[in-house]
Amino acid sequence: MRTIIIMMLFNMSLPVFGMVIPPVQYVSRYVPEGSVTASFKVPHGLERAVDFWIDVYAKYDTGEFIIHDSENHIIYEIVDVSDIQDMPVFTDAIKDEITDSRLIRVQKKYRDALLVIHRKKGDVEDMDPFYRNLAAKFSGIDGRNVFLNAARPGRIRAQRGQYSSFKQAMHYSRRYIPSMEEVFVKYGLPPELTRIPFVESYFNPRALSYRNASGIWQFMRNTGMEYLKIKPGYDERNDPVISTYAAAKMLKKSYKILQEWPLAVTGYNHGPFGMRRAVRTVGSRDLVTIIKKYRGSNFGFASKNFYAEFLAALHVEKNYRDFFGELEFAREHNCKLVEFVKEINIAQVESLLDVGRDELMYYNPALARDVFEGKIPVPRGARIRVPYNKFKRLLSRTEVVKNITEYVRFI
Repeated sequence: MRTIIIMMLFNMSLPVFGMVIPPVQYVSRYVPEGSVTASFKVPHGLERAVDFWIDVYAKYDTGEFIIHDSENHIIYEIVDVSDIQDMPVFTDAIKDEITDSRLIRVQKKYRDALLVIHRKKGDVEDMDPFYRNLAAKFSGIDGRNVFLNAARPGRIRAQRGQYSSFKQAMHYSRRYIPSMEEVFVKYGLPPELTRIPFVESYFNPRALSYRNASGIWQFMRNTGMEYLKIKPGYDERNDPVISTYAAAKMLKKSYKILQEWPLAVTGYNHGPFGMRRAVRTVGSRDLVTIIKKYRGSNFGFASKNFYAEFLAALHVEKNYRDFFGELEFAREHNCKLVEFVKEINIAQVESLLDVGRDELMYYNPALARDVFEGKIPVPRGARIRVPYNKFKRLLSRTEVVKNITEYVRFI
């Protein structure tokens, strides 16, 4: 009996009367049929990862950390740190230190327990329920030294829940998605790809990563300059619609190189040529095989999980009522673009277009704060959004139109 239990825990095939019972396959809790949409399916072997990220986005909130195995996406424990966040006497830095200390203790508990199970060769039948339950979480995970490997540095990870952030992103996404889908359809791309910003930025046009990737599509500066205008005071990475044209071009290029969407979407994070190198190194075009076998220096947790995160975000957005109930969505911006053909200060822009500074700032995240503070001018070539009602009124005033054509080109 004990031998049977050990074999089940290690996912070994079990001979019974001359037959071999295959290991139990994991079935997704959220996408049991395997199709998120008609165009995007969950690759076999990525089901646990997709379920994990759906939990991150739509089950656990920012006051909860998920202690999990970074490769198999097994959840060990949920650590509630909301009590720390609610302490008014501490600064954010001190709260972070207290939170880190609590998480490290929990991670050590599981690392020590996994090593104990490894030394026992998986024989946990007579052990405490904590060890038996922990070992049972690895049912369906194949390989040698499963528990030892799960205890190695970097494997036990803490992921903050994102329920509130994703719910807020759902609200703001509707401001941009209709225009973004038009762009992607124009480029012959699946419109579902416009949900990548859920993963990248939660649809925050002013999102800035620690690596200085910017905007809802999180372009790095060098990459952005291949497709967009980036000047002092003006950065098109932060314009949600203009940057979408660049994202469409990048994804189209990535798909042309890699020929499959799991690879091409992952290439948006890791680079299409990086993914082509991974395909050639591993000798497979299967993303799950690449995730398991490729050891490229920059192919880390973010790249390995990018496609699973995208599928999870797509599923949550598609089924948002199941997770969040009814939501109120932001209205789509109704604006027209005008391009400035010469350098001009913001006060002149206000006067020429008859649009207030606060309104210009709201509709134009591509313009830097220094521009609005009058420290630097709006550069030549900058494209500015004007609310459609103001634009229509502007065109009705013939004498004004004649005066501003020195500065403005209507797009």
